[in-house]
Amino acid sequence: MAKIIAGLAAGLSGAVDGLSFYKMRGVDKTIVRRSSGHTKEKVKNDPNLDLVRRETSEFGGRAKASKYLMQALHVHKPMADYNIAGPLTALMKPLQELDTTTEYSKRGIFLSAHPQFIKGFSLNRNHPFDSVIRYPVRATIDRETLSAKVYFPELIPAINFVPPVNHPYYALRVSLGIVPDIVYNGKSYGPVHEEYPENNFIFRDTSWFPLLKGSAALEVELSHDSFPPDTNFTLVLAVGILYGVLKGDSDIDQAPYVGSAKVLEVG
Repeated sequence: MAKIIAGLAAGLSGAVDGLSFYKMRGVDKTIVRRSSGHTKEKVKNDPNLDLVRRETSEFGGRAKASKYLMQALHVHKPMADYNIAGPLTALMKPLQELDTTTEYSKRGIFLSAHPQFIKGFSLNRNHPFDSVIRYPVRATIDRETLSAKVYFPELIPAINFVPPVNHPYYALRVSLGIVPDIVYNGKSYGPVHEEYPENNFIFRDTSWFPLLKGSAALEVELSHDSFPPDTNFTLVLAVGILYGVLKGDSDIDQAPYVGSAKVLEVG
């Protein structure tokens, strides 16, 4: 059943006559999608839908890989200005197609062999990270120690630091996530090692800086204290800038749904 959201002008939400209506962050209009028309049982057994079954299986692998990427970027998602899940899943398709030795419907997603697919991935369309901090942010990654260092330049307002907001404070955030390769295990998709931990990321924030004054050059270092169960993984290093607002006389809270972030380096 569909529902009207705050009047007809705001759109519908729900299903009507085979059509699904829903809203998505970063999209102003209501999105309409028609259902496939095939029941789950028909897709599973109809010989004429073999290609549908194969593609559905592989999409499940891409969705699983995207899930782990989303977890690696968890602390940066509040800075995103659109739904990043779909674009991340889409990036996994050409990566999956590089597995030329496995049967179609069971191809794996070996991000560790091709990490460049997600390097530079932006969580913003309106104000990308590189348009706010207009000087290269450098980084190094060490797989042997599961560590990374990020070097931020001196930020000078109106010179190499052009924030799109008027909030009084900002801080820099760095995260280091561990994303496993995804394979088909005979029944479903998942990491090579079944006991692979989820939400395997660490992060660090700098202190708050006055927006109008900028900040000196600084270095942020992160290091995981426990190793994954195998070497089939990718380190995903992401950086972001968040903005703060005063709460009371001295406390600073992160302003919601504003900021910029991107995948800086992978290894």
